[in-house]
Amino acid sequence: MKKRLLFVFLIAMIILPIGLNVKASESNKSENVEITVIDKKIPARGFFINPSDVIGNNSRSTSIPTAYWNLSSSNYYGNLVEVRASWLYTNYYFYPNSSGKLYLDYYITPINSPGTKMYIAVYDITTSSTVTTYTSAGSPTGSCIQVSGLNTSHKYAFAFKAVRDPWAYNGVQGTITVYH
Repeated sequence: MKKRLLFVFLIAMIILPIGLNVKASESNKSENVEITVIDKKIPARGFFINPSDVIGNNSRSTSIPTAYWNLSSSNYYGNLVEVRASWLYTNYYFYPNSSGKLYLDYYITPINSPGTKMYIAVYDITTSSTVTTYTSAGSPTGSCIQVSGLNTSHKYAFAFKAVRDPWAYNGVQGTITVYH
């Protein structure tokens, strides 16, 4: 029995440092992208009457966007109609401001299960990779988040997915605003 414990301990001591090194190297990305919560008190609101986009209510939302939205000209307003188990993208991509920042205000309410959370991903279209993610508080909730450290020459989209409860088909709906 002591030999087995010693063997397990030695294997753990060999594998553990290898696993830590792999994680450390995976986290060294070319970008140092961070999400910061700026305001946790975004007020409740209904859907936008004339949104820039409706997300989750058309076929383009599940695809990487190919159309550009100029945030220097106007903010982007989107209605999140039905965010469930699949990633839904904004139907437009954005360039960050000259400081490498994008801002996202969101307000979500549960579709069928109070407390449902939502994942928000920042997707770099230029490199075809997710650069960072954020998990909201349980719905209903809203916040303003700042995404910093973005490459000013890269195209970015936001993606949304409900945090699923294995026993329920949870979803959220709400609104988003993307701006500089």
